[in-house]
Amino acid sequence: MRWIVRGVLFVALAAGVFSLLPRLGGLRQDATGLRHARPAFVAAAVVAQAVSLGCYALLYRRVLASLGARLPFRQAVRVTLATFLVSHVTPFGSATGALLNVSVLEAEGIAASTTGEAIGLTTVVSTSALIALFGAGLVATAGQHISPGYLVAAGIALALVVSAAAIVLLVGAHPAIAERAGRRAAGLARHVRRSIDPERVARTSKRLVSLARSALTGRAFGESFGFASADLLLDLLTLDLVFLAFGYQPGFGPLAVAYAAANIASAIPITPGGLGVVEVTLVAITVGFGAPRATAVLAVLGYRVVNYWLPLLPGAVAYLRLRLSSKAGDKA
Repeated sequence: MRWIVRGVLFVALAAGVFSLLPRLGGLRQDATGLRHARPAFVAAAVVAQAVSLGCYALLYRRVLASLGARLPFRQAVRVTLATFLVSHVTPFGSATGALLNVSVLEAEGIAASTTGEAIGLTTVVSTSALIALFGAGLVATAGQHISPGYLVAAGIALALVVSAAAIVLLVGAHPAIAERAGRRAAGLARHVRRSIDPERVARTSKRLVSLARSALTGRAFGESFGFASADLLLDLLTLDLVFLAFGYQPGFGPLAVAYAAANIASAIPITPGGLGVVEVTLVAITVGFGAPRATAVLAVLGYRVVNYWLPLLPGAVAYLRLRLSSKAGDKA
């Protein structure tokens, strides 16, 4: 019954987003606009998104290797796709995705603690690449005419990003600070969930920072950051190609800022996979940079079909294969 309720709510949310945004964009015949999209650009966007997911799998595999765990690329792709499915169809799906990662990699002989550390370090590297992309977008948009509302939103987002980066650098420089920060955060979270152990969280935070300093340095960090950047840039290319399919080119700066801001906003687990949050943020910022509202709405909805909905199909296949292989291993 719980899964049925979640499924109904998820479908209702998706239907609301994809029916409300065209109305806000003033599109009375949005289906007609979709038929006029140039298919070559749409096909290229699908290919770019597939390569983007492959780069993320390479990032995860490289971080695991820096921790001494080897994972075949094909298995890394399956885990990435299955985790994508879980995290994008359930609220707080990242936690469920982490459990899936642990169970699958344990069958590969990788300890649960190593998997948890790899997930944490992968998130750190991806966030670093996203901050760099956001900064590059701001530099590229310098001097462009933009709306005052966008300036306020960009200022708030920039302040949040800079603050987060400063905290990460401060905590990452000293494992003892990470230990104290983890203990305090867990103490606050314990008021909501009594099962959280602040001391255990503190030890894990200290160990994770120590691992990050030792495992992600030099060539290992360069390769990991390269895969993370390739993942984000190819996903950004997907968005650009869908805009081009509707005959409009926003430019690198506006798209990079909108894309990074949308990903930052979607990090707050309000909806699964940022559904609704990403769409509204992308439309608002690209329109603020001068994109026609109707075109922005169609392009963003088309991008989310490629970025969000299409990967769910191979994700479901990967999830079933991993589950079936896990059950076969248990019986053996």
